[in-house]
Amino acid sequence: MKVGWYVHHHGAGHRTRAAVVGAELVNRGADVTLLGSDLDRQGAHDRSLHTVLLAMDAPLAEGATESDCDVTVRGTMHWAPLWHNGFQERMTTIARWIQVEEPDVFVVDVSCEVAVLVRLLGVPVVIVAQPGDRRDGAHSAALDAASAVLAPWPSWATDQLWRRPETASADPRIHSVVAVGGISGRADHGPAPDGDLSSPASGRERPRGLMLTGSEGFDDPDLPAVIARAVPEVDWTVAGAGVWVPDVHKELADSAIVVTHAGQNAIADVAGSRTPAVVVPQRRPFDEQAHMGNLLGSSGMAHVVGADDLEGADWRELVHQARAAGGQGWEKWGCHGASARAASLIEVVAGG
Repeated sequence: MKVGWYVHHHGAGHRTRAAVVGAELVNRGADVTLLGSDLDRQGAHDRSLHTVLLAMDAPLAEGATESDCDVTVRGTMHWAPLWHNGFQERMTTIARWIQVEEPDVFVVDVSCEVAVLVRLLGVPVVIVAQPGDRRDGAHSAALDAASAVLAPWPSWATDQLWRRPETASADPRIHSVVAVGGISGRADHGPAPDGDLSSPASGRERPRGLMLTGSEGFDDPDLPAVIARAVPEVDWTVAGAGVWVPDVHKELADSAIVVTHAGQNAIADVAGSRTPAVVVPQRRPFDEQAHMGNLLGSSGMAHVVGADDLEGADWRELVHQARAAGGQGWEKWGCHGASARAASLIEVVAGG
């Protein structure tokens, strides 16, 4: 089985998800190629994945405007600028790869334009769902092009987390939506370990805390310092916004508390480690992190601080409450076996 996998270049989550599920497919005998503009080529090599580097499709030429270049194709797409060499090369490279390699299936994580292109080239498409309000025309076109939708969250979360066009939910025969659970950067997560997960690592008198700010950092760059000053009894480590840690999963395992943005992969990593958490959704397109925060808060899986509640937030009390609640509720996120379930869906689509 030959698999193509488009990897979006904003944030690290798309790349991480592709590498983890791709490695699972390789272990099953598949030939997997990642296509993207910001690939961890060494990490892909370590997992026996092929890579194809794509040209960047932004920014526009100096002096050009989005209106002049009709980047949305009159509202039917998200980004398809006229007269942009990088965009043309990007799409041509994907088409040429498909022509030469003849894949059995193509995973798109995530681009409405690429999903439509690949389907028009006669290859079955699996699109990876994203949280948020996705009822616009471009997302509708991508859903119409897809043979299946891979949702990286548990099935019970779909209706609240993912607002999709009515046609996508009105008739279940139109689209196969398969929720596989949270896909973490660790290949798999077994059952939660025994013991008090809200306790600091053994042998430490002071608890450790971790802040996951995402590749772009928190919207408020001063927030990590605010939290550290408010809760000085915790030894804090900050990861994200250019601050690299060698092994975030080890950091999570050693931490008594995590304050994290609400991106899908960060949430999956936290859920897999069962670390008590305060979640701070950031402003992102289609309100994707706001939807994630609303779900996590209403389900009781984490303490959530919305954008409107940041000013005046009592971080000491929030951290205390999260640690007291513990992290066992994260088991509901279904991380155990998620990458294997995702690989199985891709195999089914490839087999027709």
